[in-house]
Amino acid sequence: MSDRAGKRTGYLELFFDLVFVFAVTQLVGMLEDDHRPVGWFHVVLMAWMVWWAWSQFTWAGNAIDLDRRPTRVAMLAVTGVTLLFAAALPAAFDVGGGWRFAVPYVTVRLAGLALYWGGLRHEPEHQAALRAYVPVAVITPVVILAGAAAPPAARQWVWLAAVAIDVASALAAGRGEFRVSPGHFAERHALFVIIALGETVVGIGATLAGLDVTPLVVGTTAAAFLVVASQWWGYFDWVQAAAEARLAREDDLRRRGHLARDLFTFGHLPIVLGTVVLAAGLEHALLHPDEPLDGTGRTMVGVGLGLFLAGFVAGNLRATGRVLTERVVAAVVVAVEVVVVAPLVPTWVLLWLVAATLVVLAAVETVRRRTASLST
Repeated sequence: MSDRAGKRTGYLELFFDLVFVFAVTQLVGMLEDDHRPVGWFHVVLMAWMVWWAWSQFTWAGNAIDLDRRPTRVAMLAVTGVTLLFAAALPAAFDVGGGWRFAVPYVTVRLAGLALYWGGLRHEPEHQAALRAYVPVAVITPVVILAGAAAPPAARQWVWLAAVAIDVASALAAGRGEFRVSPGHFAERHALFVIIALGETVVGIGATLAGLDVTPLVVGTTAAAFLVVASQWWGYFDWVQAAAEARLAREDDLRRRGHLARDLFTFGHLPIVLGTVVLAAGLEHALLHPDEPLDGTGRTMVGVGLGLFLAGFVAGNLRATGRVLTERVVAAVVVAVEVVVVAPLVPTWVLLWLVAATLVVLAAVETVRRRTASLST
């Protein structure tokens, strides 16, 4: 479907995304269960692998017709296999757990490549763009299987090499002319942001359900929810539409493909990962609102919001060449609150300070955009 046809996200893609809701939940649980540096490393590594599997199907779904019945059947089968690797995420680095994760994961990755290639069989010019990508991309599944066979201590490094190959494959693909439908591509990534935010809301609600409802707990929960609502505002008030519009303004197919890769495939990962990390931090913070947040909670909140804000700054710099000064300032303020203020105040105070920072950021950006609009 062409850009002019206004391709949008279909119900099959939404059903496919449901499995990734579960995958995000698994990642949050992994971070909550292991606060060691190696635990953080494992979560980041697996988050990349989950993100890349989803991204591969997003690129394919953007380019091919998903309404054909054989394609629908294939996508439904892949969705079921994706559920298997998502379920295996927490055990991926255990003895024997590597195979449980790697076999379904590799199956999904190879199926995505096959679906992409086969769906373009009647579009040889577009299929030609894949010829620079596929030869490098098919190496990753082999490396992942090799990692599954390796001892757990070595497995993380083998899989890190697989991540490096993924990056190399994406850079190699830049030599081709990928036709990207801006509306659909931007919408797909916005929906994954919603998945990550939804996991945060579910986590807050689940934590609240296990606590005695007191005014302090309610107030702390309100602050946590305001943080999440501010995240939503920071993305959907203008960033999502601006990113789509920037992609649509790029007429050169090769440059549009580069921009889609950098702004969405690479650029959205810190936004999503930051949301996942913050979700774990907010759940942690609700447990003892009347005490200063411990080091683990402070790290989660600080790193989560730092990644979230940094993703926008880097994305806007790539898309427009301009720095989002307000978001840089907000990131610095949050860092001061988490590092300097947090050990001195109860958790509920910290969350309200962070929420206030994000609300002020939203207000300043809104006023600046309105002023800029009136002056043009």
